[in-house]
This record gives sequence, C-alpha cells and structure tokens, in this order.
Amino acid sequence: MLVPRLRPVLSLFSTTRPALHAWGMAALLATLAPGAWADAARQGAAPRPQPVAADPAFSTPAKEHIASPAMLRAFLTELKQTRRPQSFCFVQQAFPPSKADPEGFALVWMVWTTGSHIYRLRVPPPVPPGAPNPTPNPAQDDDPAERGAALANGKSVNLRTDVVATDEAVGSSTFLVSRAWVQRIQDQCRRIGTAVRVPAFRPPPP
Repeated sequence: MLVPRLRPVLSLFSTTRPALHAWGMAALLATLAPGAWADAARQGAAPRPQPVAADPAFSTPAKEHIASPAMLRAFLTELKQTRRPQSFCFVQQAFPPSKADPEGFALVWMVWTTGSHIYRLRVPPPVPPGAPNPTPNPAQDDDPAERGAALANGKSVNLRTDVVATDEAVGSSTFLVSRAWVQRIQDQCRRIGTAVRVPAFRPPPP
C-alpha cells in the first residue's frame, strides 16, 4: 500500500527539511511574542472619539417637543422611506434675545441620521403662571399625518450637498451651512440628545 507523503510546506516543523520556511519562522516568532500583535492591533485600531464638551445653549428636549412616532411615520411615508429602519436624534438649542425676537426662542433640531438631513421644530414659548394653555404643540399636534407631511416638504439641511468648509464659504447663501455648524449640532445630539428609531413599516393605503 502506498502512503502519501505530506508536502513540507504544510508543516511548520518538516521532517524532510531541517530549515523552517520563512513564513513558518515568522509564525513561530509571532507565537512567542504575542505582545507584538497586541501593539500592532492597538496601532491599527481606530481612535476613540473624544468626549464632547458641554454647550450651555443646548439641552435635552422635553418629550412633547419632539416629533411623535405617528408624525415620524407620516414624515417617512411622505418621503417613501419606510422599507428599512430609520434613526433620528433630537436636541434643543436656545437662542438669545435679538432685535427680531426680543424674548429669544428655542428650536429642536431633528437630525435624521439615516437620511443625512437636519430639520427644525419650533418650541412654543413657556406659558406664564396662571395663563391658559396655548394651542397644541406643533410637534405633537392632533393631526400627525399633516404635520409629518409638512415637515417632509419643509426646509432642511442636506448634509450631502449643503455643507461647506467655512462660514466665509457660506457667504450670503440662504441654504448653505458650515461644517462647524453641523458638527456642533451633531456633537450635542450625541451628548444629550434624544435618539429615536423607527422600524420599517408598511404605510397605510392612500
């Protein structure tokens, strides 16, 4: 009966060749020095994100100031983006008084992470003590389908086409924004924002 001979290349310590192949020697040295592999892995690993500094203009929005699940589904239905999960993040920003708005105001930025857009929701001013409650908050209105469709067709920042490097590059544009402006909102959204995930769903028939 013939016994097949194993080729030396398949064995690290060949009985037919006293010398190790170059690749075998490298493997042996790596086995004897695992710390080298660990150092290489650390050097090749992606750097950890730096902690985001607090920004006093930003805060976590109240639940009634963010888009409701029904409004988000209407928003996605209007844009025909219902076949896969969609991720959002909401963060509130306060703006100081100005000539145009002497009392100041607040906005909730809706960062549509999956769709690479930023939208805004106006926050109603606080109700003075003893005053009657105002009309329902637009973000949580009784007609979420109408509000969601309006939001989808409203003004937004397209993160793929509307972002330029500097404020100087924005100039007098009414739709361009700087990279620093976007980064500030995204950083604070990651720090203190409210994340919302909408699973894929089948929209209702028209």
